[in-house]
Amino acid sequence: MMKFSIYGRMCLLLGLVFSFSACKDDDDDKSDKATNQWIESAMRSYYLWYEKIPDKKELNFNADPKAFFYSLLVLEDGKIKNKTRYYYSTIKKKKSAATRSNMGEEPTLGFEFQTWIINGAGYRAVSVLYVLPGSPAEKKGLRRGDWIHKINGAEVTDKNVSDLVGGKTVVLAVSDSYTDRQNTHSVELVPAMVEDNPIFLTRTFQDESTGHKKVGYMVYNHFTSGPDGDKDETYNNELRQQFGAFKTEGVEEFVLDLRYNGGGLVTSAQILAELLAPGSALGNTFCYLQYNDIQSKTVTYKLEETEQNLNLPRLFVLTTNRTASASEAVINGLRPYYDVYLLGERTEGKNVGSITLTNDKYDYELHPIVCRIFNVQNQSEYEGGFPSNWEPDEPNGDYRPIVNHVELGDKENDVLLKAAIYWIRNGVKPPVTGFTRSSGSKLTPGYCSLDRKATNGVQVPF
Repeated sequence: MMKFSIYGRMCLLLGLVFSFSACKDDDDDKSDKATNQWIESAMRSYYLWYEKIPDKKELNFNADPKAFFYSLLVLEDGKIKNKTRYYYSTIKKKKSAATRSNMGEEPTLGFEFQTWIINGAGYRAVSVLYVLPGSPAEKKGLRRGDWIHKINGAEVTDKNVSDLVGGKTVVLAVSDSYTDRQNTHSVELVPAMVEDNPIFLTRTFQDESTGHKKVGYMVYNHFTSGPDGDKDETYNNELRQQFGAFKTEGVEEFVLDLRYNGGGLVTSAQILAELLAPGSALGNTFCYLQYNDIQSKTVTYKLEETEQNLNLPRLFVLTTNRTASASEAVINGLRPYYDVYLLGERTEGKNVGSITLTNDKYDYELHPIVCRIFNVQNQSEYEGGFPSNWEPDEPNGDYRPIVNHVELGDKENDVLLKAAIYWIRNGVKPPVTGFTRSSGSKLTPGYCSLDRKATNGVQVPF
């Protein structure tokens, strides 16, 4: 007998938790073997590539459940970056430490970061990408563009950098530059509960640089409906209200900053898309989700009529290689209706979605990929990521490292935002010259606090 309990939950792109019992009802065995039997049964039913799961005779049902789960996954599931493979499908112990997408649910230091390997110097440093308002990091003066050179007195390594996301008290050696390791100051951060509103920053620009057009700008960092789960519509309502304000101001063009957005709920992505879409697209399909032939189902989302729609002529999106999942669904879903221009890096390329499977008998949550995401034109072939329409030429280094504390929303000094404003004013793609910002020496990106979010996959309703 199967027991089903379905309820919504945000994970990364599109969200739901599905409680699934695949073993006998009288089997209360929590051994690895019993857990793995449940895992195997669930995956053969829901996994998008279920037909490629190895035959039972090739599986070790006595293995550790995490190792067993990953032995079921296929090459199509995930990516290889920096010579390292990661999967979109994941498994974790229940009630484990929160990932980035749950930052508001666990004590946190309250900032996002990227590690960099300083080529030629042989050391690592951590770049602060942004700091949450009211967080321990903000209260101690940490800023976007700060560089962390030591963690608890030790050089930055792939191992100790995880202390920045693990809810631990840390002491950081911080300076204004990745090259300045000597003139650091000490910052002690104690984790605390912090609200992580996805609407991080909004601006309206109108001056000579915009050609006197009113340009809306928003940094939107994850697709979350509200702080208390999927049934909480607080953030979705605030999103609608903000676009109502943009409309009242007479915004004519829009720059959407998704550089640090790895995904979230499909319903929140749908709302954002219908606010940004041209008015003529409302009532039409935003995206649809195609499940495997065992589940044999398709779920379609439409661009609903809304009073807050800006009826834009086109859209400019700022991207990095961590722009993923729901962010890419918005790009893919809107492209059939008008021009969507990307400035920055090629996106992640996650055109698939996951659900969460749980069973009260076992201590694990499964997050398998279960569907592909398509737009109204049946397009889903962006597993290689969306290439940018414009990227700065940085002959002497990667332009992404933040120098001189360039804040989000600084249209004079933020390379990508400045380029988008130029494009809006002049109606043509910006030249590369005048938008470069040499970082001085070659940097190679390493561990990022958003990586976990990117690998959890697109969560979808079932």
